[in-house]
Amino acid sequence: MTDSRDKKILRIGLIQNGKIVEERLLRRREAVTIGQSPRNTFVISSIAGLPKSYNLFEVKASNYHLNFRPGMNGKVSFGDSVYDFKTLREQKRARKRGEGYVVELSDHSRGKVVFGDVVILFQFVTPPPPPSKLQLPASMKGGITQRLDWPYVTSLMASFALQVFSLAYIVSQDYPEPPKSYDSLPDRFIQMMEAPKKKLPEPKPEKDDKKKKEDDEKSKVKKPKAKKTQVVVKEPPKEKPAENPEQKARRKAKELRKMQKEVSNKTILKFIGVKGDGEGSIIDSLTDGSPDVKMEDAFSGNGGVMQATKKGMGRDRRIGSTRGKVTGISTKDLKGKRSRVAGGKKGKETKVRGKIKVRRPSAAFGTGVLDSASIARVVNRRKGAIRSCYEKQLKKNPKLAGSVKVQFTILQSGRVGSARIQKNTTGDGAVGSCIASRIKRWKFPKPDGGSVTVAFPFVFSPAN
Repeated sequence: MTDSRDKKILRIGLIQNGKIVEERLLRRREAVTIGQSPRNTFVISSIAGLPKSYNLFEVKASNYHLNFRPGMNGKVSFGDSVYDFKTLREQKRARKRGEGYVVELSDHSRGKVVFGDVVILFQFVTPPPPPSKLQLPASMKGGITQRLDWPYVTSLMASFALQVFSLAYIVSQDYPEPPKSYDSLPDRFIQMMEAPKKKLPEPKPEKDDKKKKEDDEKSKVKKPKAKKTQVVVKEPPKEKPAENPEQKARRKAKELRKMQKEVSNKTILKFIGVKGDGEGSIIDSLTDGSPDVKMEDAFSGNGGVMQATKKGMGRDRRIGSTRGKVTGISTKDLKGKRSRVAGGKKGKETKVRGKIKVRRPSAAFGTGVLDSASIARVVNRRKGAIRSCYEKQLKKNPKLAGSVKVQFTILQSGRVGSARIQKNTTGDGAVGSCIASRIKRWKFPKPDGGSVTVAFPFVFSPAN
């Protein structure tokens, strides 16, 4: 340790334009460079004749050597003698190397080097002792406990204890029993929980063809099954006294007269007379004293009118008997014969067909991004709905043709937010409004980033 303290170190001061720029103590013996490069020991501005990095002091065999070149001036002291660079060259104390000269220095040497406006002063000095570390007094040092943040330490310890005890409690608990399956349940519970299985009917042996046909016919003529009715127990009706034959006849005659009266009052028979066996009306009272007269006797005094006979077929108009059949208004007389209504033949209906072509859509725009091919696939898949709108109006106008351009907006959810008709050359507004309403129900793939607006033109023409 004494040798390291006795060994002197190099002290260098840099002066430029008469001002001390920098001063250093080089505790380690290493080369000292100077120039414009930032890697040099001392960085100075450019000087004519000086490279970017010049090795001013170099170390060989643990001794410093000074390098100088022509254009540099300076002095070096060796003991009590002082030599300038010119004397060193003349006395050959400086060895020539390349373009410059080298002088070995001792620990007692000092001097200066001048080139341009830069002056470098150097000397060897005893290294000063290293600076001692600043230490606090013992009264201010304190122990570890005084340097702890006790509120933080307390909260940390409480949290640690809570977590440890919680984990210990969870680990100490028994695992819950697994849910019981059917295998672990007693048989009586399984019979109650499981529904009884239905027995499948056994396959019947195949019958002959004749028997099969008979069975099919019987199955077709099978009567419908009677509906199950809820049986309501009623009180037994009270027994009525038995009627004798006279009372029974009176009761039936009374019911018949009541029925005839209701029929005559509810129909047109109320306002017309009768000549049958039934009850008369006001018309019959007004015709008293007027006997029935034949048609030929009524028109016997008029000329140009004659009764038709089977023989006289000439050009005379044929008429039937002048006297009709007299009928009463009883229930039996009012009944008519049942007849059928003939239906017409079903004709052929001419189907109306239309052609539809989907033209190339316009470029999609909006805040989102959606592949045009994905939009086209959905439109082509739903093309039938567009055709139905056109064919509906084509039935009314067989010459209906043209194009409809629809612009619609696809929201970020894939639904169609709005649809409007940009162009309609068919001349029928119902076609455009129908197409717009159908497109509003469609769903497309979801766009990325927002909504997308696109326009599709459809061209329509009748197929037949």
